[in-house]
Amino acid sequence: MKQRALRTDNRAIAWTPFLALVVAGGITTPTRADDDMRSSPPDTTSYSRPAVAEDFDPLNAAGTADPGKAVQFDVFVVDTVVNNTDSNLKLTDTFNDGEISIAVRPEHPEQLVITSFAESWGVRAPLWLSKNRGNTWTKEFTINPPPGAAGVAGCPCDQTVDFTRLKGLAGAFLTLGTNIYSALNRNPAALTFNYFESAPSVAQATNHLDGVIHVDQPWLLVGPQPGASGENVYVAYDNFLGAPDMHVAVATATSPLNFTTDNISGFSTRFINPGHRLAIDPSSGALYSLFQRRIAAGAGGSQNINYMLNRSTDGGNTWSLNGSTTGIVVANADSTQPTPKFCTVNALLGGVDHAAVDPQTGDVVYVYGNRDPTTGNNRLAVRWLTDDGAGGLVIGPEIFITGQVQAAIPSVAVTDKGTIGVFYYTCDGTSLSGFPIFTAHFAVSTDQGATFVGIVLETFLSPATDNGNARQRVLGDYMQVKAEGDQFYGGFTGNGLPFGRNFANNDPIFFNVSVEPQKAKIASN
Repeated sequence: MKQRALRTDNRAIAWTPFLALVVAGGITTPTRADDDMRSSPPDTTSYSRPAVAEDFDPLNAAGTADPGKAVQFDVFVVDTVVNNTDSNLKLTDTFNDGEISIAVRPEHPEQLVITSFAESWGVRAPLWLSKNRGNTWTKEFTINPPPGAAGVAGCPCDQTVDFTRLKGLAGAFLTLGTNIYSALNRNPAALTFNYFESAPSVAQATNHLDGVIHVDQPWLLVGPQPGASGENVYVAYDNFLGAPDMHVAVATATSPLNFTTDNISGFSTRFINPGHRLAIDPSSGALYSLFQRRIAAGAGGSQNINYMLNRSTDGGNTWSLNGSTTGIVVANADSTQPTPKFCTVNALLGGVDHAAVDPQTGDVVYVYGNRDPTTGNNRLAVRWLTDDGAGGLVIGPEIFITGQVQAAIPSVAVTDKGTIGVFYYTCDGTSLSGFPIFTAHFAVSTDQGATFVGIVLETFLSPATDNGNARQRVLGDYMQVKAEGDQFYGGFTGNGLPFGRNFANNDPIFFNVSVEPQKAKIASN
């Protein structure tokens, strides 16, 4: 599916509906009161149903880039279930495929991996693998459960992946209400993941150093070791036995992964999910931990949130930014989370925050939610943090990515030339048949966030209406976009119908955005 770009200049984008989906299901509710803000267990309901008339009434929301912008984008969007080596999969696969993580092989960016809630552990759980830059995909059952681990049934409950430069694919996998297990896989198409075993046939938990067995939402990234030639594998997670506490565990990128460092980067609060994320400076190896702290009740049923940031310059051993060992406040704003649910069907149990680092300058780009007190719209804003010349960071002014829309689930990346790309969803009202309308967007800035060019990736009806469960999540808690060279690679949960499905289903949708025109363009669907 090929799209063109539309200039937004920080104004509301007049996106229009394009799709439709289905039946709601149940989610197991946590049994402890202090579990209410955890993202686990996930919503893995099969949101699948026969097509309805509105599924086939898309309106073209794409336009042309503003002629004053000397920027051209090549955009490629494909359904991993439809463009699959198994031609029967598009007729049979009914899994929800929420909550997308993506990995791009640095030396060979034609190799891509996506994870989603695409089946649970029996012998192995699957990942989605492409060897030709996303043109075709294979559902590979290569994620083996950690040996000897409890809480495996029904999981992986959260999972994030990233490629190392030499050792293969790293992945972190959450078991139900217990621990995180991380491992490496040399060949995601053939081999299983190699877990570090603390005793024969017993996998060692990533969070083993603090003894925590009440953890949530692992976020794995690979980055260079500061001042050295090797790589580290970092896993951020939340300890809900604490404030919750923000932890970052560290292992050298060797197989198997042995996590020998685990330190606290800050403290969150109750009432919301911390939305703990990582960002890495690919040049210096500086590591950033960002998270949310709910300070007070906000207007209109929202929460007033401090968006926090902390930094480690020694591989996660110590944490400090601008003199604070627990992080600084980048911005304060109201945000409607985790409930009322986004677009009435997706509880925001993964926060509304993400950050990335400009590889050229080391500047930090921080995206977050900001509710307008007058309209009640939850917009997305960005702040640019720059070197203050004394080892700290200066926080830049607030710039809005969106206009007056309801937006959530952002993910940001920066290319090697400093171009910013931000993925997010908007809630665009309700269809005549009563289904909420989502649009998946990608916004690009070549002038440090002063203006954005917007791209519609897909507009679709929600797979369900409100099922009465406060933890319902038809999309999930996060999506991911990453940059390699001048390319953006991302994934999101969307409807497979316009891509060739004959029934409505949530599928992992892959997209590639090239800032510079490519000599050999990717074939569009």
